[in-house]
Amino acid sequence: SPGTQRPLPKEVKNMGNSDSTPAAGGKLPATGGMGPVVKLNVYKPAPQQQTAGTNTVSQVPGGVYHSGVVINGREYTFGGGGGGCGIVDHAPGLAYGQKGGSWIYYQTVELGNAKINSSEIQKALSDLRPLFPSSSYNLMKKNCNHFCELFCMKLGVTYPSWVNRLAKMGNTFQGGGMDFVDQHKAKIKAEEKKRNQKIAEKKELASRQSALKAEAKDGAAGAVLVQVNCPSGSKVRRRFLETDTIGDIMEFVYANDTAVKRKGFELVQRMPHMTFSNHAVTLGAAGIKGRANLFIRKL
Repeated sequence: SPGTQRPLPKEVKNMGNSDSTPAAGGKLPATGGMGPVVKLNVYKPAPQQQTAGTNTVSQVPGGVYHSGVVINGREYTFGGGGGGCGIVDHAPGLAYGQKGGSWIYYQTVELGNAKINSSEIQKALSDLRPLFPSSSYNLMKKNCNHFCELFCMKLGVTYPSWVNRLAKMGNTFQGGGMDFVDQHKAKIKAEEKKRNQKIAEKKELASRQSALKAEAKDGAAGAVLVQVNCPSGSKVRRRFLETDTIGDIMEFVYANDTAVKRKGFELVQRMPHMTFSNHAVTLGAAGIKGRANLFIRKL
């Protein structure tokens, strides 16, 4: 939110001064299933701000708003002009908790119930604090509304786009690059994609491993302990029998590393140097007995 900011009053708490514990009176209660109600208080410039010729607010035509997320009896927002974290919380209904300040109440938007519980709400605030030092405040690129939008996203509710539309348009027209919230969303999306990929790989490997023949028992006649150095950097071990085939070892490798393709590699022993590519040959016939340390060479 643009405009000159006065020093925050005593009842406003700087969220950077403690471990995500809300201010007195703003304790986050336990919520069972559905989380607490979330509201957005929206403010417009006070009359004196709209007419002051030298004030930042007057230099931006229309649609300029300040906002704060209200949850569990406290209002959370972001501001600059000081040191430390710029995230503050205060009693709802007054922008930055200030009477006679630069902003006056405009309306409250009901956003529904949070999709997270009390401990997760505290963690969300903890995660946001490093992203919003007061020194990073910027009228177009990172204002109070950017914070509120990200906080709402973590709460699982939708922030009304019209509140910060002007700043985002201004940032685009000034060539400021991707909007701060959009950058964060892109990062979250990339992290989620990476997590989903790992989950899918884990499921795929579990499926492959379930199809393997049973491992040879320890001490069984003709048992061979094989270690394979996989392309992913992992080392996997399994006991085979001399009557098992090179193909059995290859299937074991395929079941433990998604970086290899079935029948898209061959096994290599370095000392003495030997290459094993015939799937049908038994370990005994290939000279693999007792112990073996093998490597992968992709074809």
